[in-house]
Amino acid sequence: MNEEDTERADTFEDEIKPENGRLRYWMFFNGEEYRLFAALAAAFFGIVWCGLYIFGAWESILGTILLVLALLSFGGWRLLDRQVRWFQKTGWRKESSGKERIEIRVAIGLWSFIFVGVGLILLLQWRRGH
Repeated sequence: MNEEDTERADTFEDEIKPENGRLRYWMFFNGEEYRLFAALAAAFFGIVWCGLYIFGAWESILGTILLVLALLSFGGWRLLDRQVRWFQKTGWRKESSGKERIEIRVAIGLWSFIFVGVGLILLLQWRRGH
């Protein structure tokens, strides 16, 4: 029985590979650790900022930097947490590639629209100023 278990372990191949999706692969191996680090960083920066707030130095540049770092860390933790939970809920299955293609096209279209729109607004404002 012991030999059978070792043979099964040797022949067992992990289903999550880089070619099946980089995000899924990275989340499977690193998601938990980075989620923990982001939560700890958010807590640390938040506590230090609260200390500055208590001492009245929260309006300084250091206070602003710590607040921004706390918010960015919290946002990173939230995104990682949501993604890891979703992958765990779906059993780490691979998504359909057709859905990914549509999402990529929509994202590229939206970002292009945003960049062109902002660029046009800035150009019109610049032209009016001259």
